Amino acid sequence: MKHEVALFTDVSLDPLRKQGIGGYLILPASFLSLPLKDITKADVSGRLVLRKFENTSSTQLEVQTVLWALGECHREQKASGIEKILVYTDSQCVAGLLKRRPGLEAGGFVSKRTNTLLKHAALYRRFYELYDELGFEVIKVAGHTRSSSRDTVHRIFSYLDQGVRKALGNPDGGT
Repeated sequence: MKHEVALFTDVSLDPLRKQGIGGYLILPASFLSLPLKDITKADVSGRLVLRKFENTSSTQLEVQTVLWALGECHREQKASGIEKILVYTDSQCVAGLLKRRPGLEAGGFVSKRTNTLLKHAALYRRFYELYDELGFEVIKVAGHTRSSSRDTVHRIFSYLDQGVRKALGNPDGGT
């Protein structure tokens, strides 16, 4: 049986201070097949890893957090023989990076409109390097779903979201 993990990432940003909190959870993929009623906040909160980022924006924070989490997952992969990483994110930017890759690389990560290097070109390049190394799969999660329509993935993501917002000190808002 393949040793697969589910890597959940989320962020919360204070745009006025240009600082944010990124968080991730690494769970065995088998955890996703548990019945919804068997997943508690304590199960998830105990595995939550947080990091503060300074001088950042929403898009930058989302990509920085995924890169950081993938780096940690890569270290764990070497130690425990993880064969597949499923990345769960609510970030439209992160979810779309693999589809954008051919165009970004063909254009040298230069904006067609301004003919200047994209602001986050280095982050995008690193994302693609890690993708080539790890072969992970990115799964877009609908953020902030109603609790009545949540499945296991949404329940886990909701707990991650709550933990990240709480860490920023912004329980009702954030990115």
